[in-house]
Amino acid sequence: MFNNRGATRKGFLIATLLAALLTALVRYWLMHRLQTDSVQSIQQGIDSWRQTLMLCRWTVIAVVAFGWNVGIEHLAKTGKIHSALADQLHRYRWRAVTWLVILEGVLGQGLVVKFLGITAGQIV
Repeated sequence: MFNNRGATRKGFLIATLLAALLTALVRYWLMHRLQTDSVQSIQQGIDSWRQTLMLCRWTVIAVVAFGWNVGIEHLAKTGKIHSALADQLHRYRWRAVTWLVILEGVLGQGLVVKFLGITAGQIV
């Protein structure tokens, strides 16, 4: 896919290490909060960030939707991908956005849990 495999692997490794480090830091912070604060105060903190995080997720989805063609064209112009692959990736744009919206609805908004609660009669 990319012409420079060494740089791609190095970038992937760095991104993976950063993600693992961020995950470990968040885990440590949450465990520390759980041991020092009450569950109710932690839930209030999560609730206060809920709207901001939802806005960030929808912003990322919008950037992917509207910046997809620009990114693909940039990769094709710089020679990192071939034109045939660029054409193929152009066709995947809305498929990727659709999956991101589905993931946001299911995981971010909890639509499955709300649906099951409504069907069970627990949520009015």
